[in-house]
Amino acid sequence: MDSVSPVPTAPSAHRQVDMPALADAAGLRNITDVLERRAAEHPDVVAFQVRHPAAPLDGPWEPVATGAFHARVRALAKGLIALGIRPGEAVSIVSATRYEWTLMDLASLYAGAVVVPMFDSAPASQMAAIADVVGVRAAFAGSPAAAATLREALDARDGAARGPHGSAVWTLDDADADGAPAGDLRALEALGADVTDEALEAARTARGLDDIATIVFTSGTTGEPKGTRILHRSFVHQVLNVAEAYRGFVHPGGSTVLFLPLAHVLSRAVQMICLHGGMSVAHVGNPKAAVPSMGQIRPTFVMVVPGVLSKIVLGVEEKARGTRVGPLSVGVLWERARAAAVAKGRVVLGEDPKLLVPVRAQLALYERLFYRRVRHLLGGRVTHLLCGAAKLDPDLLRLFTGMGLTVFEGYGLTETTAPAVGHREGDVVPGTVGLPLPGMSVRIADGDEVQMRGPGVFAGYTDEEETAAAFDGEWFRTGDLGRLDADGRLTVTGRVKDVIVTANGKTINPAAWEREVELHPAVGHAVVIGDGLDHPTAMILLDREALAGWAQRTLPDWSLPEPLAARLKDGAGHGAERMRDGAERMLEVTEQRIRESVASAVEAANAKVPAPERLRSFTVLLPDREELTGLLTPTQKLKRTALAERIAHLLPKR
Repeated sequence: MDSVSPVPTAPSAHRQVDMPALADAAGLRNITDVLERRAAEHPDVVAFQVRHPAAPLDGPWEPVATGAFHARVRALAKGLIALGIRPGEAVSIVSATRYEWTLMDLASLYAGAVVVPMFDSAPASQMAAIADVVGVRAAFAGSPAAAATLREALDARDGAARGPHGSAVWTLDDADADGAPAGDLRALEALGADVTDEALEAARTARGLDDIATIVFTSGTTGEPKGTRILHRSFVHQVLNVAEAYRGFVHPGGSTVLFLPLAHVLSRAVQMICLHGGMSVAHVGNPKAAVPSMGQIRPTFVMVVPGVLSKIVLGVEEKARGTRVGPLSVGVLWERARAAAVAKGRVVLGEDPKLLVPVRAQLALYERLFYRRVRHLLGGRVTHLLCGAAKLDPDLLRLFTGMGLTVFEGYGLTETTAPAVGHREGDVVPGTVGLPLPGMSVRIADGDEVQMRGPGVFAGYTDEEETAAAFDGEWFRTGDLGRLDADGRLTVTGRVKDVIVTANGKTINPAAWEREVELHPAVGHAVVIGDGLDHPTAMILLDREALAGWAQRTLPDWSLPEPLAARLKDGAGHGAERMRDGAERMLEVTEQRIRESVASAVEAANAKVPAPERLRSFTVLLPDREELTGLLTPTQKLKRTALAERIAHLLPKR
């Protein structure tokens, strides 16, 4: 990898670091030129490994060369043109991660269309709202359920590009389980059989670097989707510069298994980087198939979220605890091996000068028993793990480093066309997310907000008012809090507003869910907590006065348990109200009839939000007066961070 030095600057009231670009996007007309170049120069290089979505986990993978992929993309793009799609019009893709997603993504771009991904878990009302905002003319669904929802959202729209079956919605079906051609993609190709190469080239080149390539909707702080307009220039810049900055693992002959959603701009950027760099990509839509697929594909790098690494460690731990060698529990050995790997990771990362002699003497044993088995789970060839979408525990980074894998943590948003900051070879500092990527600038503005500028930054939202609020002059306001160290590395310390990112990388805006639960007459505040957790949970705070009135009205034949009755009477801290760790002033309500009533409110809220924002786990709490006062702002809004700290002992361990 080329050595690039950041340029720290210190304008008044700000700390700032600028990273020079390594490549210029001006050499390409738009993002489709990446595929045009690869197909012309290396048509026989394998670009994808493909397995039918319905195939068993041990089913075979078929290689697809760059030239063959290019030919399919062009044929499908001709079908879109024949369907009536014109440059600048919107085509939506709604599906789990799969090869056909990528086919239609590139085919749409070749037809000059603007690609609008949607999550297949979104309700029809949200899909319809997005379709109306951007004027979606045709959509491609990855499942019968998604197709039915899309048809409900799109088929009544004027201006929809209807196919031979009369609908604006097509499926991503390409072949049946035996590999025989079938489905809508083959029909779309047939539809474009008479479209000339000249017409296709005119559509493909109609869009320039400063035209919109995709509109990716992301939940805003109000809970309403926000359409992020990303230019061809941003995509091209990120592909060229990230590939150049990470030549240590972006190289011909490399491979990866991509299982994060392609509805996220990060996954699409990564596969375009792989295509540009001569690497092969295997798509896995079912998370349970991710690890078995790694054993088959044997990737050289993998993009993960922290939750994946945590689950790998947990799996090793559970297996070790269930195994004994004579009188010795292998679980005890694993704990020692884990501590040794963390210690070795500190040395590798330059945090400690050397390993203690006893630890060094045991590493060969731990390598045979554990470390190489972890690497084998990932296919045995992985050299680099790229981790993002949520905060990575520094000791988890050290652990995998000590087990022989290079871990890079990164940071970015949809609005920065995914990666904007990241660790570099030889410069991994746990707790930080690294330096700005080539061409990007980061500053810490007033209030410690992280702000960014550069070619990777989006062109604004579909809503002008939201765009105006998102920028401070030329700087994009990320909404995150952070700091820069003396060398320009960024540490993200929190969020200006309370959007949640779980350990699995899911972004959750809980406002709508919380509002629905708070409609329960006894609930004062509903708060979703999930940052860094595998599964978010909710803390339901009952209102003292409202609970007393509700119980009297609803359960007149029922006597409240003594601790609860005492709390409602005077709010004092009683010994009987101590929680299981001895904490006072916050009573956990376990009474069955109250929990059942709150559970009904939870189910009602779940029915009104998209699937990723639904919760099953919740704790019902009743704070005393003094406790509640400390948790509320002067405007009576609950302090989410303060509550999370207060009830940390109730949360799952991270």
